[in-house]
Parts: sequence; structure tokens; C-alpha cells
Amino acid sequence: MHTRFLHVTLLAASLAALSGCGPHDKTTTTGDATPAPADGMADSATTAAADLAAGAPDPHDPCGLITQAEAEAFLGGPLAGPPYLSGNPIGDRAEVPDADGSVCWYSTADNRNFTVTAEWEQGGTISAGVAAHADKAEAATKGLLKLKDGTELTGDWDEARLNGCCDFSALQGDSLVEIDFGGSMASTEQAAELADKALARLPAPLSVDGRAGVAAAQKRLDARYASDDPCALWSAEDITRLLGAPSGPPERSGNECTWSFRNKQGRNAMFVATVNPLNGYRLFRTQNATFAGFARGINAMGAAEGVQLRASQGVEGPWEAAVNGPIQFNSVRKDASIALRQSGMSEDDIRALLGHAYDRIEAGAAR
Repeated sequence: MHTRFLHVTLLAASLAALSGCGPHDKTTTTGDATPAPADGMADSATTAAADLAAGAPDPHDPCGLITQAEAEAFLGGPLAGPPYLSGNPIGDRAEVPDADGSVCWYSTADNRNFTVTAEWEQGGTISAGVAAHADKAEAATKGLLKLKDGTELTGDWDEARLNGCCDFSALQGDSLVEIDFGGSMASTEQAAELADKALARLPAPLSVDGRAGVAAAQKRLDARYASDDPCALWSAEDITRLLGAPSGPPERSGNECTWSFRNKQGRNAMFVATVNPLNGYRLFRTQNATFAGFARGINAMGAAEGVQLRASQGVEGPWEAAVNGPIQFNSVRKDASIALRQSGMSEDDIRALLGHAYDRIEAGAAR
């Protein structure tokens, strides 16, 4: 397995979170529930033997740093299958299994997830390079990380850093461990504890091969929503029924779909939906944190003139979670996320529009 590098710089991670993408979506297919082997990791029915035949586990496999019990406690439920290698948690290959990947993914049946990346050497160089580009990241020196809210985290690290809401890295000597927990409900405190355990195992990792989980993870991924066309979620008939008569066909740009229509009050209205069928939990969490930071900065600059953005509010509806913010409406359901920028729509309109879209995603529409 090739030398591993941390996924993008931590600065790029926060910026890329604003425009996530991905080609698949939902169906919660679990791996076979076979007994856990002695290393503490769940195995998978048809894949482990074939994958392991390719060679012995890599001693620098990041999947060897966390036990099954630790991963399940962190995620709040059983793993859907063994951990697997993939790539960067942010980007169009996120969650896509890759035997040559350098990031270990842990996922539950409902697609809650976190990732582990490790550098056994040159971690200090990487950490210093990241710090130079991420001046807003929380940082600390030996054994202590003090967050901006006053929370103090302790560990056996020489240095630790939190970038954005959900990316914790810890340096010990010249080794580095990074936990990206944006796809989970876990706290920073939990991520720090997990990173500490991973650091302790760097000299003698568990005998776990992340390649062994790749085929089972691919099978689960293949069962999820497969269309990469965001406009496939709504036909003209759907828009008419849900919102009003379309003014024309939709316009697609990447993972964004724009519809213009006459609403039921006879006024011109429109929406731009950004659809991410994969990695939605991570995008939802990181986008909300990023936009909240933007809003705080704008409000600070406008305070003297009395200019303030409205506060973000949680909204109940046909999703797991949604936040109606001053910049856009963010929602997530079963690891698919839909962000909405709109004009002329009520919250009931939004519920109808997104409820229909999430139902289509879960049904595997447009496969």
C-alpha cells in the first residue's frame, strides 16, 4: 500500500464541504453478521478470504488502529460490515471503496460513519504544513487542546488540532492520527478519546486488513441510489402538483438543479437544490458549522450599522434534521443531503418538495 497522506489540507476540507458531490444513495443493506474474529473486527461473508489472498495485512493500515467495539460505541450502533479502505472523506470519491485507498471507513447500516487516517512517519511535517494553511483551526501543545468554547481536551499527544466542526488530528512524535467524525453524531470529546486510542496502537496495530472490507462495502454502496442527475428527483408533473406550474424545463449544473415556476398564489418563484446522495451526514454537519461561522463574521461587521442576519432555526419535516439558515436551507435523511436556496416558497412548500425527493432517493428512483 502506498505512502499515505492526510486527506487534502484541513483548509480545503472546510471549503470543499460547501459543494459536496457523489453518485449514489440510499438503501441500508448490512453485511453478513458473522462472529467477530480475535482482532475484534466483524468479518463479511464472501469477501474477506479473496481480499486477504492478495497479501498479508499492511502494518500501516489505518483500519488496524480501532477495535470493532470502539467503533460501534463511537457511532452508537453496530457496524454494517468490516471497516474498509477508501479515499478522502470530502469529494466525489467519498465512501467509494478502494483497495488502494489510504483512509479507513467505519459505517453503520444507516450510513453513520467516521474515518481514520494515519501517518507513521513525517506526521510532524504534514501537521506543520496543514497549520500554515488553516489559521482558524484550533490547536494546542503537549497533552492539552483548548477549544474556542472553553472546553479542554487532554490526551497523550504532543500536539492536537481541531479543524472546523469535525476533523480532529493528534501528533505524537513523528506520527499523526486524524479522525474525521462529520458523518457521525459523536462529539469532539469522543473524537479526542478515539484518537488517543489510535495513537497508542501505532507501534503495534491490530491485525486488520482494510482491503477485506472493500467488496462488502461496494455491495452496500451499489444498493444505494444510483442517479447522479439531481433533476431526476422531480418531473414537471411533480413540480406542478407540489408547487405550481413550471416556467420551463429544469436547468442542471453538476449536482444542482434549478426550477422556476408560478406558485399557487400566481407569483414567480424558483429554487436551486443541491443534491448529495452520498456523504450527506458529513456535508450537513460541516456546512451548518461553516455557514454559522460566515454568519457570525457578517454580523460582527454589521453590528455598528445594526445589520444582522437572521438566526438559523431547526425545522421539523420529512427529514432527519434540517436547519433553515440565512444562507440556505440544509436538510439530511439517511446520509443523503439536500440544500435549498429559494424564492417564493413557504416552509410547507419546502416540506412537500424535499419529502418527495427523499422518498424517491430511498426508493432507488432513476437507477
